[in-house]
Amino acid sequence: MRILIADDHAIVRSGLTRILELEFPGVAIGEVATIAELVAHVKAASWDLVILDIALGVENGLDALPLVKEARPNVPVIVLSMYGERQFVTRALAAGASAYLTKEQAADEELFRAIRAVCAGRRYLGESLAERLADHLAGARPGSPHESLSARELEVFLLLASAKSVSEIADRLGLSVKTVSTYRTRILEKMSLESNAELIQYAVRNGLVQ
Repeated sequence: MRILIADDHAIVRSGLTRILELEFPGVAIGEVATIAELVAHVKAASWDLVILDIALGVENGLDALPLVKEARPNVPVIVLSMYGERQFVTRALAAGASAYLTKEQAADEELFRAIRAVCAGRRYLGESLAERLADHLAGARPGSPHESLSARELEVFLLLASAKSVSEIADRLGLSVKTVSTYRTRILEKMSLESNAELIQYAVRNGLVQ
């Protein structure tokens, strides 16, 4: 088995490599830290599985999914994320992910179950995420303004909706304050909103934040 790990933290890659080598004897592990490296590795060699972190430094891993699937349509991708919001789950699945796990979920046994499932051609979600996704699909309203946002814009949107300041978001995502401000302006324009207050009201009204 050949597994490619895409994560911008070397210690995370090392930890995943160690537990995967113990669980799957003979596994070959590749490691990348950026979208460019990920796409290059996927194009250069055949992999049985890609494990993809949503946060790749200043990049968003979901933006890499279409590129990975274009290069290797049949390779299963497991997305790991700090975000459990259903918007990220549905976005990842729509982009071609075979499984989605939050980092809180991704204990060893849960990750191993996900790997075995996707390598057998199935999709995998943890129980709590599956319930949230089912609830979302039951009440989904197609064409909602937030669905037009890119993966990174959605990330910034949800943080703004959680009353995080631009500087707090910049620190969390490893971006400049100017870049986050640009994202904020673009989000407000796309969603026809005038202020953070309206953005928060929209998020609450649509059940996007608690």
